[in-house]
Amino acid sequence: MNQPQTQTISASPRSQNLKWFVLAIVLGTAVACFSRQGAYIALFGVIAFGISLLRFGSDQRMAQLRKVAMVVAASGLLAIVGGLFANPWQGSVEKEDRTDWKPAPKIDSSPNELLALEWSSTNENADWPVSRLMLELCKIAYKDPVDANKELAEMGFESESISSGSMNGYVASIGDHAVILLRGTESNVYDIVQDLRFLKSTNDKGSMHGGFVNGYHGMHGLVQKLLEQYDAKKVWITGHSLGGALAVVCVNNIIEDAKYEIAGVMTFGQPKVVREDMRSFLEPKLAGKYVFFVNDMDPVTRVVDPYVHFGHMVRYADGEIERSLPKPVLYGGKLGAQNASPEYTDDLNDQELDELINRLEGTAEPVFTEDGRPVVQGYIPRVSDHKLDSYSTMLDALIGDRR
Repeated sequence: MNQPQTQTISASPRSQNLKWFVLAIVLGTAVACFSRQGAYIALFGVIAFGISLLRFGSDQRMAQLRKVAMVVAASGLLAIVGGLFANPWQGSVEKEDRTDWKPAPKIDSSPNELLALEWSSTNENADWPVSRLMLELCKIAYKDPVDANKELAEMGFESESISSGSMNGYVASIGDHAVILLRGTESNVYDIVQDLRFLKSTNDKGSMHGGFVNGYHGMHGLVQKLLEQYDAKKVWITGHSLGGALAVVCVNNIIEDAKYEIAGVMTFGQPKVVREDMRSFLEPKLAGKYVFFVNDMDPVTRVVDPYVHFGHMVRYADGEIERSLPKPVLYGGKLGAQNASPEYTDDLNDQELDELINRLEGTAEPVFTEDGRPVVQGYIPRVSDHKLDSYSTMLDALIGDRR
């Protein structure tokens, strides 16, 4: 009698290769996400792939290099995309409790009165009337000097434009207050170059994104002259998108000048700007005075790793207000010892802003329902969330549509 024969079916070499290829990408993506170096990993993979095409070695070795390069590039790109879904604040957040909150009565205050109102990022509710003024000034910052200075004059400000290359903004003065408003990304090559700088800018306080530092650097001399000319006592700084990033660089320079009281820094849709060492320096200097607004899934607020946000985040998502909880800050190796020198790091990793901001600001408009509320976008990064009109709707919810 013939014995039944068993047949072993093994996976084909091709399917085995695909299995290991996918597994390598998954592991590589995890490493890239954990290290927050997705852009550099992707760039390294692209360069390695290009080298493999030049045939510097045997065909077999170049084929192996090409496979490794594809895994590395894919891992880095997936980490970048994954970062767009993460919360902009890398720390603890909480939902603002508005159970008993009621919007304050509509008030018709002048800009000077709004700037003089007491406020703090530690207030129980993020319903600061001055935030509406800051957003209006961000809109004006996008206009040409003739129209912008005219509108500022109608609001009661004395103002003058500032610029460096294609970086632009205005210094506006009213009473004891001066407001520095900085413009976001324009559609030209120079702005994109500023956004994409790989270099890190470092001083004895810490590190910041080199493109943002160099973008603002040429304007600071004129800012100083105008603040002196206007005899400013208190200074506000605001900006949207790239303008918000420049605002962070600006406030650091003004702190170093040590001549003026920082009344407030409010930014909208701002990318990350500082490293942990600079955050440790600036955080106590701006305690209660710096807030960055994030509208739902605005992708710009999530880019530029391994830089970080600091200060206080207010995010509007799915009809709720989410606020950041303070991060621990190390001073002299001890938690909370604010009279000591900040701890510094010496890593050399930077990430460029990519062309994302420029692409985002030239595309889709916000989507609204018939009653004027923004359409909830869920968990998908959307271009429309970065628009100034969407931030205006966000403030309607935060301060009760007071105008």
